[in-house]
Amino acid sequence: MAHKPTDDTWCVPPAHRSEATEAVERLTLTLPDGYETSVYAWRNGRPGNGAAPVLYLHGIQSHPGWFTRSAEAMWRAGFDVYQVTRRGNGDNTVARGHARSAKQLFSDITAARRFIAQRNGHEQCHLMGVSWGGKLAAAYMLALPDSSGIASLTMLSPGIVSRVGVGFGTKLGVASCLLALPRKSFAIPLEEEALFTDHEPMRQYLRDDPYRLHRATARFLFSSRCIDKRIARAKQGRITVPTALLLASRDQIIDNDATAERVRHLTDGRAVVQELDGCHTLDLAADPQEFLAAVVEAVQSARA
Repeated sequence: MAHKPTDDTWCVPPAHRSEATEAVERLTLTLPDGYETSVYAWRNGRPGNGAAPVLYLHGIQSHPGWFTRSAEAMWRAGFDVYQVTRRGNGDNTVARGHARSAKQLFSDITAARRFIAQRNGHEQCHLMGVSWGGKLAAAYMLALPDSSGIASLTMLSPGIVSRVGVGFGTKLGVASCLLALPRKSFAIPLEEEALFTDHEPMRQYLRDDPYRLHRATARFLFSSRCIDKRIARAKQGRITVPTALLLASRDQIIDNDATAERVRHLTDGRAVVQELDGCHTLDLAADPQEFLAAVVEAVQSARA
């Protein structure tokens, strides 16, 4: 059943609310293990007729509300956009910050693809991920035996090679808890709002955001490390779909050069790489117009 999202669900920055955000539908997706999560659907009302839809994955601390401007830009360009809330994040109150394994997260994406196909009528979708979600999207592509259902891959400041990580003490704590205390939580080392944006109103939004995820479980952090290893060990040219990589020039979280090199390796040099002025979360910039145009172009260039 569809519902209108409210401030009690996706927590959109006040300055980013528009008539379009008022038209978004909040759907419920039941994942393979029965876990229920929210999907924020931007639909143009043309099931099966328009372009392939966009499946949009958010970052480790974030949720769909952070990325409404890029979602709206794609929607205005004619794409249906489905912002899926990762299990344990956003408006989910059950098992906060937890996932059992990388395999479970991949299964969740496959379930989301099926959910979208049933509502949109397209067998293909464009896969987009931002920050940690970009890393997850890349690893998912590597795990797929057949990528024909993915029209394109777009990664926005993906956490493929990060400048920020958990400390040695946390790594030891995670390792010691994996079997006996898999849901014991640890701090995510991204507390400084300045890491995400240099726009003060958006920094305040992040400080006040009740759905921002501050802690993740031992199993989730171990799963994240497994994803890192999968990407690092992947063979050259393993990702064959049209791929775009958008980076922020003043990113303090991501190592842009190393990330671009890794993505070029994964795509055998076919990826379109673009660096834009700004901090890590370009959706929260004071003037995101160049970024929004680049996001739309990334998807349009691979239109299915």
